[in-house]
Amino acid sequence: MSREGEMSKTALITHTDTATTESSQTARRSTATVAETTPTAVATTSAPGSFWGYVRSLGPGAVIALTWVGTGDMIGNAVAGGNYGYALLWALVLSVAIRFLFVNMLARYPIYNTHRDTSIVRGYSRLSPLFTGAMLVSFVAYGHILGAYTFSGAGEALANLTGGAIGKLPWALLAAASVLVVTLRGSYTVLENLFKAILAVMMVAFLVGVVRVGVSWGELGSGLAFATPAQEGTFDSGLIVAGLLLATTGSILNFVYPQFLVERGWTTPGHRKIQQYDLLFGALAVLFLAAAIWIVGAEVLAGEGSVDTAEDIAGGLAGAVGPIGSDIFFLGLLAAAWTSIAGAAFALSKMAVECLQIMQPGRTERYGGDTSRDPAHTWVVLFAVAAVVWSAPFAPDFVVLTVALSALSAPFLVLMAGGLVLLLNRRDLMGEHVNRWWNNVTLALIIAIVTYAGYEGIKGIVEIIS
Repeated sequence: MSREGEMSKTALITHTDTATTESSQTARRSTATVAETTPTAVATTSAPGSFWGYVRSLGPGAVIALTWVGTGDMIGNAVAGGNYGYALLWALVLSVAIRFLFVNMLARYPIYNTHRDTSIVRGYSRLSPLFTGAMLVSFVAYGHILGAYTFSGAGEALANLTGGAIGKLPWALLAAASVLVVTLRGSYTVLENLFKAILAVMMVAFLVGVVRVGVSWGELGSGLAFATPAQEGTFDSGLIVAGLLLATTGSILNFVYPQFLVERGWTTPGHRKIQQYDLLFGALAVLFLAAAIWIVGAEVLAGEGSVDTAEDIAGGLAGAVGPIGSDIFFLGLLAAAWTSIAGAAFALSKMAVECLQIMQPGRTERYGGDTSRDPAHTWVVLFAVAAVVWSAPFAPDFVVLTVALSALSAPFLVLMAGGLVLLLNRRDLMGEHVNRWWNNVTLALIIAIVTYAGYEGIKGIVEIIS
């Protein structure tokens, strides 16, 4: 080939490569523009067309239901039912309803925000670095606080189910080890499938328990009237109501639901409808499980004297329906404790590390934005699991920890609820999906409830300590 021919060939190849590169860059810019201007085109997931189609689509709702239903719900609802009958049932229904509304608003940010942030942590960080720091501290601290009484609850449940031969601490250590494995080595898919199976077993077991003890429907109906009776047992009615409201409406665990949406991939406007159905299922599952243990307490334990410990609850149930009653309670307690800390550790650890990566952008580049690859993730999980030390003999009774420690999250929750008002009302962040007036009224109500419940809870703690 002549020199002129070689030069022509080289020029042709260079021109072709340049054109291809420019074409690829143009295509990427075009795709990015389409994604930014028409996000609804990304996904068009609709509600299932049949009952079984809906069952198959369930995901984050099942996980969040069992993450929410922890020892606080098991003990708090049984104590309320045992000491006060159905008189405080209204607080349970109200708190679950408000929780659904609040978390449904939380889910709007990763789905609708104009910056295409998949995490609500990123949204709060756009308001102020103060939110990022507050979230980091709160997520890490709450993971440990939650573990303090959930591992204790799991250990106590396993010890009672096995006859108490080896005590609570070894079983609590076993529960901690299993949570560590699932959190560090398991995937979200494994977690979701496991939680679905546990939820199905719990709902059947609790239904059997309710059928065995029966329901006083007239008293149940009267329990929906707003009333706070005089104190019975260790905890007065105000502290019980405060604990219920904080364990549901004001729980830090409300903030993990958007993280489960990220894990499932439901982060576009096209996922909004299925997300709402999914969350509704989760809320109804929480209401069923909580009401079931409340009914057991009201039917079996009311009028039998003070109800303060897990043994009081299990003993009363065993006396009413036989040994199966005690087994149902402790199996439920075990499942509630384990799934609560497993789900929380899985989500809170990733959210805490994301806060750290926002504060230190170099970490994001170093680990490709993958929070699970960041060594800090392991340390956060280990700190949560280290709470198993509270299962040692010198630690307080876990029922006291369950009812009392939930109040400590109140200041953070007031701050975060106020931040959510700012977040969802900024048009530069939410576009046309900014809050409507009724959304803001609901958030204002939630802030008022959490503030009141936090005050009552902290006052109750002071009275118990003194």
